[in-house]
Amino acid sequence: MEEAVRACGRGNALWIKGQLDKALAAFDEAIRLDPTYARAWCNRGTLHYERGEYEAALADLNEALRLQSDYPRALNNRGVVYRILGQLEKAIADYTEAIRLRPDYADAYANRAVAYGHLGQTDKAEADRQTAQELHQAARQKKAALP
Repeated sequence: MEEAVRACGRGNALWIKGQLDKALAAFDEAIRLDPTYARAWCNRGTLHYERGEYEAALADLNEALRLQSDYPRALNNRGVVYRILGQLEKAIADYTEAIRLRPDYADAYANRAVAYGHLGQTDKAEADRQTAQELHQAARQKKAALP
């Protein structure tokens, strides 16, 4: 597991540098080293999403959630893919579950607001936008208060 964690970390660092092919190879290595490492599946799925490879993204995010069903980030990211594919109800269900698991997950609120907006549910969209804004502000204040 330790080697898989290191490979996944390398993938994240390469991704930040914009070296997407190398990042993908590192995530592949992490999964090869430990096929049960949900984070590696989630990261690779999210990278596939960024590359426009939506079916591969869904496959990897589904595997991450099969391995760890209570993984808010994988739920949020799968919701993003569903939203891009126009499957708004599935997206909202994933965002809602991510929020249930992690009530302070500002990005899930923001993403759900977008999905509600696409459905014309403006009251729900505005409520989620407001919650996301408040959570982001609270996180900034908390970070600023750290020594």
